[in-house]
Amino acid sequence: MLELKNNKYEGKNSEELLNKALADLNASKDEVYYNIKEEVSGSLFKSKKYSLTIILKDDVVEYIKSYLKEITELMQIKVEFEIAKRENYIKVNMLSDNNPILIGKNGRTMESLQSLVRQSIQSKLGIKINVILDANDYKERQQKNIERLAVKIAKDVVKTGIEVKMDRMNSFERRLVHNKLTDFKGVTTISEGEEPNRCVIIKPIEK
Repeated sequence: MLELKNNKYEGKNSEELLNKALADLNASKDEVYYNIKEEVSGSLFKSKKYSLTIILKDDVVEYIKSYLKEITELMQIKVEFEIAKRENYIKVNMLSDNNPILIGKNGRTMESLQSLVRQSIQSKLGIKINVILDANDYKERQQKNIERLAVKIAKDVVKTGIEVKMDRMNSFERRLVHNKLTDFKGVTTISEGEEPNRCVIIKPIEK
């Protein structure tokens, strides 16, 4: 597996520290992930200093590919990767002929892989990076299916005047439903229950 190494700097001025690091890496702020910590030393005459951890986004991407390649090879699945670097996250779309195993029931295997990648990066860098895993755009299709179902149910609720409780969903899926129906006339949505059985209820608005 590819080694993930960060660059560390210490100094008394955080801005100068970052500028020096960027110059050393020949990179702009958009091309790196970094974390600056303020440290106070001395009990009587306190003095501030800063520690900077910084790494190129391209190096993180290569590590993610290497990490996932090793795991999927152990699963005996051949996978190719499409990776998009965004401002606040890295999206990894895994392309395979063996989606059922890669995705798992209700996407659980893929979610586990996503958690492993995030934890590995954070433990090595001390920087929290949001890595989003998908497989052959499974998540994107699921999201669209949830939104379509929400609209269909909302139309039925308006027509019948009877509220409908949807199946349990995670927080992201519930937010999809709430956002999709925010401007839908005649209904309102609430979340009910305790995790992991929390669900959305689509209710008619009394005229």
